[in-house]
Amino acid sequence: MEIVILLHPDSSEDIEKTIDALYAFTDCEVSISPNACVIVDDKPRFMSVNEILEYNTNRTVDLLRQELEIKRGELGEEWHFSSLIKIFIEKRIYRNIEECTTWEGVIETIDAGLKPYKKKFKREITRDDIVALTEIKIKRISKYDVKEQDEKIKALEEQIAEIEHHLAHIKAFAISYFKIGRAHV
Repeated sequence: MEIVILLHPDSSEDIEKTIDALYAFTDCEVSISPNACVIVDDKPRFMSVNEILEYNTNRTVDLLRQELEIKRGELGEEWHFSSLIKIFIEKRIYRNIEECTTWEGVIETIDAGLKPYKKKFKREITRDDIVALTEIKIKRISKYDVKEQDEKIKALEEQIAEIEHHLAHIKAFAISYFKIGRAHV
């Protein structure tokens, strides 16, 4: 069904009143509030669009924080081992193990050689770290480039600092994530 209402073109006030009356006395203006049933914490929950948006935004911020923390941990481990290698080779700790006759003697000698430098590290030097140092090949030791290793460690420190900044300003980081589509993590 189609209803056509013809109004006199000179009466602009009448047109406004007529349109307002049509909306007031008909279903032309119906307020719809869409609520969705979503699963939150394994339970159904009715939420408005704004609540869904807020929930998803908070969840994304939380996931971005977790991703940054994982990346910070990975970079921290890489920094730790790179620093261990640097000290092991530069301070020639590897030479001290030539006289050792047992595996435990090798581990203890390396641990003792690292002792003066342990305060420089962000975490404790473990037995696994020391064992990993024993697996460095002589060829790698002889081709060791101090400048290259220093640059690598500096780059790792810069990346860690950038992640720390993102974590300290997680909301701004999340906003850039939403604007760009994928933040650099």
